[in-house]
Amino acid sequence: MLHKTIKKSTMKTVIPILSLFLVLSSCDNALEEVPEDLLSVQNFYTNEADALAAVYAMYEPMRANNYYGARYPGHFEVLADYANGRGSYAPVSEYQGLNTVNIGRTDNMWALMYQAINRANTVIGRVPDIDMDSQLRDALVAEAHFIRAFNYFNLVRNWGGVPLRINEVTDVSTIGAPRASEQEIYDFIVSDLQIAENDLPAQPTESGRATSWAAKTLLAYVYLTLENWTNAASKAKEVIDGGAFSLVQVSQPDDFNTIFGPEIISSSEEILSLKYTRIDDQGLFFVSFMHNAAAGFSAAGFRVTLGDPNSSFIQNWDNQDLRKDFNTYTSYVDGDGNVVELPENEPLLFRKFSDGAAPTSDGHGNDYPLLRYPDVLLIFAEAASEANNGPTSEAYEAINQVRRRAYGLDPMAPDAGVDLAGLSAVAFKDAVLLERAHEFIMESKRWYDLKRTGRVQDVIEATGKSFSSIHLLAPIPEAEIQNNPEIGVEDQNPGY
Repeated sequence: MLHKTIKKSTMKTVIPILSLFLVLSSCDNALEEVPEDLLSVQNFYTNEADALAAVYAMYEPMRANNYYGARYPGHFEVLADYANGRGSYAPVSEYQGLNTVNIGRTDNMWALMYQAINRANTVIGRVPDIDMDSQLRDALVAEAHFIRAFNYFNLVRNWGGVPLRINEVTDVSTIGAPRASEQEIYDFIVSDLQIAENDLPAQPTESGRATSWAAKTLLAYVYLTLENWTNAASKAKEVIDGGAFSLVQVSQPDDFNTIFGPEIISSSEEILSLKYTRIDDQGLFFVSFMHNAAAGFSAAGFRVTLGDPNSSFIQNWDNQDLRKDFNTYTSYVDGDGNVVELPENEPLLFRKFSDGAAPTSDGHGNDYPLLRYPDVLLIFAEAASEANNGPTSEAYEAINQVRRRAYGLDPMAPDAGVDLAGLSAVAFKDAVLLERAHEFIMESKRWYDLKRTGRVQDVIEATGKSFSSIHLLAPIPEAEIQNNPEIGVEDQNPGY
C-alpha cells in the first residue's frame, strides 16, 4: 500500500519515505532557487525501482499539511454555507476577500499543486525511457497523467486560467509559462484523464493509488463542472455498470466509521483516498482543525470549522438521517461519563474524521477521501436529469441509493418513505445538491458545487452574510508573478 500497510489486520504503519522525495523536492522549488544537484537528478531514472519511487513522490505534496492534510479542507470547508471559520480562518468565511495570512495559505496550496504537477511531469518525461516491463511503464505514466489532471482541476477551479506547465521544470530557464485560458486548462485535463483511464489498471497495486475507475470518476466530475451533461452521465454510468464499487451499508451513525475511521484500510466505496497513518507527522492534521480537544475525538482541538445549530442547513437536516448525528455534535461525554455541552460561542462542531488514539496533532490515522462511490451516483443523477430536462428513473435510483444508505436502509431496496419521486427538473437538481452537501460535508466539495451552479451569492446571503465576488477566485501568488517571465501584475485576479 501507499503509506499504509496492514499490521495484525488493523494497525496501520507508514512505509519509510524514500530518499528520492528529497531529491525530487529540490527541483520543485525552482521558483525560489536553482538547485545544485540537478545532474544527479537527471541521471537517477534508470530502472523500475526508480520509476516506482518517482510515482510515490507525486502523492507527497498532496498529503502535505498545507494541502489536503489540513489547510485545503480547512479553507474550503469554512467557505461552505454550513460552517464558519474561527481565529485566523474567520476572514475566509466573511466572503470579503483574503487577508495576508490566508493569502499565504492559498499561495502554499498553489505551490504544492505545481509541485505535484512537476513530479508528474518528471514521470511522464523520464519513465518512458526506462528499460522495464512495458505494461507497468505505461500504467505508471498514466498514473502521472491522472495526478497532473487532478491538480490542474484544483488550480483552474480556484484560480481560473493558470500557467500550463507540461514539461518538468529543472532550472530557471524552464519556469516561464503564460497564463492559459480556463478552456485550455480544461481541455488539457480531459486529455490527461483519457490517457489515464485507458492505461491505468482497474485495481490498485497499492491502496491509495489511482486506477482507471478513479480516472473515469474524475473525468465525469470534470464534465459535470463543464455542464457537459451527456458525457458526465455516460462516464459515471461506466463506473456504475462496472460493478467494482458499492455503498457500505450502515444501521446506526457510528457505522460510518467503517468508511472514515482511523483504522480502516479501504472500503467497498473508496475510489481514491489520500492515505495517512497514526504516526506523528504522518497523520491527517485536519482532524485537529475540526474538534474541541476535550471531546476525545482528536489529539488537539483548534476548532477551525464551526457550525451553527440554528442555521437552516442544520435545522432542516432530517434527524432520522444518520449522517446528521455522525457528522455533527453539540455535546460530548467526558472521561467521567458526564455529558458536556459545547460552549455557547462554539455550539456545533463536525466529527466525520476522528481519532481519539492519535499520538499527536498531526498523527491521526483517518484517510482523506478524494473520490467515493456516492460521487459517481450523484454525478450521474444530476447529469442524467440535466441531459433529459428532468429526472429519469435511473437518475432517481442513483440518488435514492445514497439516501437509503443514509437512513440505515438497504441501498438497493426501494423504500417509499425515503425515495424521492415526482420532482421537476429544478427541484430534482436542488435535491441532488442538498444530498451532496449532506454526503460530502468536510470533504471540500460544497464550495465547488455552489460555484459551478452559480448559487454562491444567493446561498451565502441567505445565511445573513454579505458576499463579494472577489472570493470566487484566489489571488495568483506574488512569487509566481515575480519569477515567471511570461505573466505580470496585469494577470492578477480581480480584487488583488
